Amino acid sequence: MGFGLPAAMGAVLANPGATVACVTGEASIQMCIQELSTCKQYHLPVKIVNLNNKYMGMVRQWQQFFYGNRYAESYMDALPDFTKLAEAYGHVGMKVEKPGDVEGALRDAFKLKDRLVFLDVITDQSENVFPMVPGGKGLTEMILAEEL
Repeated sequence: MGFGLPAAMGAVLANPGATVACVTGEASIQMCIQELSTCKQYHLPVKIVNLNNKYMGMVRQWQQFFYGNRYAESYMDALPDFTKLAEAYGHVGMKVEKPGDVEGALRDAFKLKDRLVFLDVITDQSENVFPMVPGGKGLTEMILAEEL
């Protein structure tokens, strides 16, 4: 958790002029949100796609699958307004609340070649991410879809 933005920054620095996107979640991006300052200082035009379901998504998913829907400390009810936060750092912030608006927002974001754009995409709280490998299992035992 938290590695996406620094990795994207490194990719831009290693490949000047490349289009680089960081797909992340709201708990992960908060672990290194201060790097928005570094991105501004070094003019790193990363496109951040924040899949915001107001949960620590993978933690919630594990609690759903393996702990009988007993959720503990995974709900994020004190999140910042990520678009305003991005703008406070001097970047472009966009909020996407409807699935039908995602494609247009992505097009707009990627047109801004020389700017960091933070897309805060509000997602369904019950959506899960696949594939996932349960603890102690091998890659050949990964869960490919909600089959539990």
